[in-house]
Amino acid sequence: MKEKFLKEGRVNQKLQTRSLILKSARDILNRESRITLEMVAEHAGISRATIYRYFSNIELLTTEALLHARFLRPEELQERVEGQSLEETIHTLQRHYNKMSHENELVFRRYLSATLIESINSSKKPRGARRVEALKLALEPFEKLMSKSDLANLINIATLLMGIDALLVCKDVCGLDNAESNELLEWALDLILDGIRRGSA
Repeated sequence: MKEKFLKEGRVNQKLQTRSLILKSARDILNRESRITLEMVAEHAGISRATIYRYFSNIELLTTEALLHARFLRPEELQERVEGQSLEETIHTLQRHYNKMSHENELVFRRYLSATLIESINSSKKPRGARRVEALKLALEPFEKLMSKSDLANLINIATLLMGIDALLVCKDVCGLDNAESNELLEWALDLILDGIRRGSA
């Protein structure tokens, strides 16, 4: 149990540090035309070694900072879905992330290009897992409705059915437009939720 709390504490600390770095980058971008990782580290009050553990290049950081500012934080999404059913909760999150992906598609494509290069050159995970964290928080009220493994699987599969990755597969691989993509992804999520309902009946 103690090990679990220590692990959760480390994860939360990493998320807070990442958020601090992104906020510091946005602050600098709002007032400067030039930005470096060192400037962000100094503004955030962290070491250069720390910032390089999260972002190895300034393009990756600035692109994510621009996107980060446009999304609701996981805590804000949790408040938005309070009192909703399991189905309504997941669909609310899916619609939010799909809408943001449609509205910021070009920035996202640039961001994905940078993260794909980073994932080849580094063993660390270059992306912030925003959807996973939002789903974990939003689905806390439903933890007793299913096993821990089913809940973990639901979070992971729901992540695959929302956001820029899903949108790009729908558009670039399947040839769908935005409306068709949304309809398909919601249909797929409904099938999964229906399977969970039948399994727990």
